[in-house]
Amino acid sequence: MKTGWVCSLAMLLTACAAVPPARPLNPHTDAQAFAARRLDEPGLVRAETRLGLPGNVAASWTPDRITVAAWYFDPILAQAHAAAARAAADATVAAQRVNPTLNLTPEKVFSGNTAATPWTIGAALLLPFLHPGGAAARRAVAAADTAAAHDEQAQALWQSRVRAVAAMRDVLLGRRAQAAALASAQADREYADAVRQRQYAGEDDGNAELTAELTMQRAQAELATRKAQHIAAEHALAAAIGVPLAALAGVTLEWPELTAPPALTALPKASLAKDAAWNRLDLAVLLQRYRAAAAKLREAAGSRYPQLAVAPGYLYDQGQRKFTFGVEIELPLFHGAGARIRAAGAARDEAVAAVHARQDQIINQLDAARTNYAQRYEAWRQLSSVAASAQSMATRAAARRAAGEVDQRVELGARAAAEMAQLNATDALSVTWRALGDLEDVLQRPLWPTSQLSMLQRATAPSPPFSPTDAEAAHADAH
Repeated sequence: MKTGWVCSLAMLLTACAAVPPARPLNPHTDAQAFAARRLDEPGLVRAETRLGLPGNVAASWTPDRITVAAWYFDPILAQAHAAAARAAADATVAAQRVNPTLNLTPEKVFSGNTAATPWTIGAALLLPFLHPGGAAARRAVAAADTAAAHDEQAQALWQSRVRAVAAMRDVLLGRRAQAAALASAQADREYADAVRQRQYAGEDDGNAELTAELTMQRAQAELATRKAQHIAAEHALAAAIGVPLAALAGVTLEWPELTAPPALTALPKASLAKDAAWNRLDLAVLLQRYRAAAAKLREAAGSRYPQLAVAPGYLYDQGQRKFTFGVEIELPLFHGAGARIRAAGAARDEAVAAVHARQDQIINQLDAARTNYAQRYEAWRQLSSVAASAQSMATRAAARRAAGEVDQRVELGARAAAEMAQLNATDALSVTWRALGDLEDVLQRPLWPTSQLSMLQRATAPSPPFSPTDAEAAHADAH
């Protein structure tokens, strides 16, 4: 009877853990839910309000608002959150001690029994001990793995912001490029018409008409390309946020100072290098993995001592009650702890090398990104100056045409040149902003425009500035 109670208690303790409910998948329902997503959903409004944003779909959508919308809808963040929860649970499991083992040995004598009862029942509780320092090492590994999972989730949040903001920037710049290409195509068409009229009047030869016609066709082809790029950018923005394209209909996008990227003096190299050292989440992940590897080495070092377990027990021996005590000691007959220690040491050294390699890579990436931005920014300034000069020349040509000093072809030619110069300057602006985006990605923090979201602010402590709390709250409203 006592044995039955002990077994029942052990089974009850084993079965008391909660099991998450089933989450069946229905692709048809998921597709319908995706098609119904809109930027005025109440959950998104609550998330924006909590983060100090307007929460009104009719208001202008800034990079911060687009970021929060991506955090709300982006399914990749749900995957990252689940991965972080899994890693934290795995770390908890790894840090757990081995449960004691209950050993029951009932025996019955079938012949030759002279005692009052034929039963002999033994019960022993096997209690294993960890190696010296093993418990502390396991806790350190669990803490490091949990922190690494947290940093990886924060890195997923940053990448979600990068995708959404880059797509928004491409939409706005693509819109400007399309407008500039349209103006250039119209100017080339009018110039070709003027040349054609002069050719009919015998004032120009056929070569001038052919050249103007080819220039007009190239401008039309360029316009078609710009339209396709703008459409692709709109689709990319919808995908980055996690909504259908129809959800962006009527939405007003606003990028502060889109036509004025920051000068290089606003991005001092020393400050950027410090930010890269503190803010890079991938480096933080590698540092946590180093800490975990160092803790595993300490745990392996403790295995130099034999594994010990004690087994206090009770024995009912044919009417006699006895107390028993057993000891189990691991005997290193086939192998010692040397191989395990060497493997853990090599893993620790590999983690150290990974940190050093990533630090070197970050420094090189920072230098390359800042240099690239400097070159792109200077090229944009030069092309903007050329565009301004061309526009001034077009204005003077129009005035001279009105005064009768030049013919229509001169005026239209100057206008076509000005529109082409403006298109080139717009392209240079787009390339400059992309270079700045690359620099931001190296630093893993917004540079221009600055962000009012707390998790994207500049770090003031040596630890990474990202905390997924705000983004988790935004994403939780969607689920």
